[in-house]
Amino acid sequence: MSPGDLKPVRRQSEVFLQKRLSDGLFIGDFITMFKTILLAMAISAILPGISRNAMAMPLDLDQFQWKNRLLFLFAPNRNHPLFEPLHKSLAAQKTEAADRDLVVFEILESGPSSMNTNYLDPQAGQKLRDKFDVQRGRFAVILVGKDGGIKLNRRDPTQLADIFALIDAMPMRQDEMRQKKRLGESDPAAPNKSGDLE
Repeated sequence: MSPGDLKPVRRQSEVFLQKRLSDGLFIGDFITMFKTILLAMAISAILPGISRNAMAMPLDLDQFQWKNRLLFLFAPNRNHPLFEPLHKSLAAQKTEAADRDLVVFEILESGPSSMNTNYLDPQAGQKLRDKFDVQRGRFAVILVGKDGGIKLNRRDPTQLADIFALIDAMPMRQDEMRQKKRLGESDPAAPNKSGDLE
């Protein structure tokens, strides 16, 4: 094919583009394509940050009253020496935490804060710090009972077994365990005959 043979093809392309530009369709197509690209870029930027259940959510603690106990873990980051062991213990004992109707909040300064498996809005994390008077850079463990009262407020090393023991000693929890026993439900947090947790 000689260069002369390409002239009619180039001319046809130019005419086609001029026609599309003159009737505005090309610009409309371009804008639609540009919007699609921007949307795809936005989604791809968001997706790496959503490895759990949902996007960041706002928070209303009143929704939990009389239904759940709330455990708040405040730390500068995930690697904090007082935060990390509690986080690992909770991950290993999800069934026991759920049996106690425990909702776990991890409020971090560096990295996303969460409520169980849902990320929290960054502003919600700061509001919780303010509500419980936890200064930035500090570690804290706060347990709120189903009645909305603070049952534990510690700034030092805390074992999950101690938190569970505190919950199990609460009158409301004692009632829950008796009710489960009456209904014949097994309590995964109750000691078995050997005294070990099941």
